[in-house]
Amino acid sequence: TSVVKKKQSLLATTGNMTAKSSTLPTKKLSVSRCKNLNGCRIAPCAVQSVDLHPRARVGLVAGFSKTLNLFEVDGQNNKHLHGQHFAKYPICKAAFTANGTEVILGSKRPFFYTFDLETCTATKIAGIRNCPNVHFQNFTQSEEYLGFLGQEGRFAVFSADDKQLVRCLTHKQRIHSALFLDSKTVVTAGHGGFCTLWDVRTWKPLHDFRDEGSLRITSISKSASHIAMGSESGVVNIYNVNDVFNTHAKPLKSVMNLTTDVDHTAFNSSGELLAMSSKVLKHSLKLVNLHNLQCVPNWPTSKTPLAYVTSVKFSPNSGYLAMGNTKGKVLLYQLTHYDSY
Repeated sequence: TSVVKKKQSLLATTGNMTAKSSTLPTKKLSVSRCKNLNGCRIAPCAVQSVDLHPRARVGLVAGFSKTLNLFEVDGQNNKHLHGQHFAKYPICKAAFTANGTEVILGSKRPFFYTFDLETCTATKIAGIRNCPNVHFQNFTQSEEYLGFLGQEGRFAVFSADDKQLVRCLTHKQRIHSALFLDSKTVVTAGHGGFCTLWDVRTWKPLHDFRDEGSLRITSISKSASHIAMGSESGVVNIYNVNDVFNTHAKPLKSVMNLTTDVDHTAFNSSGELLAMSSKVLKHSLKLVNLHNLQCVPNWPTSKTPLAYVTSVKFSPNSGYLAMGNTKGKVLLYQLTHYDSY
């Protein structure tokens, strides 16, 4: 039975897609806890990936249990929609595709899987023959491409459409993070904070720059206006989006509220909030308000049951924030400033 049939219209557009136009307050963020996203089916081990569908009220949860679980996101029941087991495939990362028709699943294996949300079928995609330096546990994507991070500076680019290999790029150092900045550019980041911007039309490097103060870039994310780069020291540098196209890029702000590897950074849809987290220390999650480039002062609190945060995701219009942790739970909070999912 398709997931679509289980939830009458999984891929239908969500209800109200227009968020409030008022500016996000800087002194206080209004947050309301909801039922855990996977409350009816807690994972037996640490959650590795949480994602929220770009158009529908559907969330995914995946991890080393080798199972992909899909849930309806309503904040009250969060009904379980579907579970798909992948034998001998501990899932390191899972994400909805940009067009929302599939899920991409990566692991420490020389291949990856796709899961079709219409037919509920999984397809194994062969890796690159005679290229053991490309692994498939971490990836980034755009509407056109999937990019997998490998060892020794390898970055394998596949077509998002037919999943065929397009190009294998080589960075100067081992790649720890990568991100498609737009339809024309991808950035790869390695040891020493060195970043390379590539032109995806020619697959040639545009230029290099160094993330200020970073020895290893562990996370990259972007909004329409900003780019955030997290490092092994816990520092997150925030840049104007156009500044990284300059060889001597300087951050607008260096956020120093975390002290260990920043595993995840994520902007909300309006670009007003940046979530950043580290799974190394308990309760290591902060939200930055981009209006004043300061951490939100009132949340999370010492009583927020974050535990060790492993994944962070905002809903398409910022109404919800989901966070996976090592206890197998996905906490779900409603950000009441935003009146749509």
